[in-house]
Amino acid sequence: AQMGGGMNPQERMKRTLEELKTSLTLTDAQFAKADTILQAQTAEMTKIREGRGGDREAMRSAIMDLRAKTDKQIEAILTDEQKVEYKKLQEERAQRMQGMGRG
Repeated sequence: AQMGGGMNPQERMKRTLEELKTSLTLTDAQFAKADTILQAQTAEMTKIREGRGGDREAMRSAIMDLRAKTDKQIEAILTDEQKVEYKKLQEERAQRMQGMGRG
């Protein structure tokens, strides 16, 4: 049971980047920074998944912390208008996640 519709982490990261670029109309410089941030997150996420040895709660907590850190890093490269849009994207993502959690 893979999350994210069977996409690997790289594919998911690319989709997130594209979503950010189109939704927030990122400049090339912002896109490059977001790319770096998300690549670091993807690498970290892989380590978390491999290193927790089945402790789902610890893994979930570590992933939530990582997402919060990543969100802050991305917000730091955005303009005020883009931050407003980014917040909307995050809320939509949270709603999608909740929807997936309900069986």
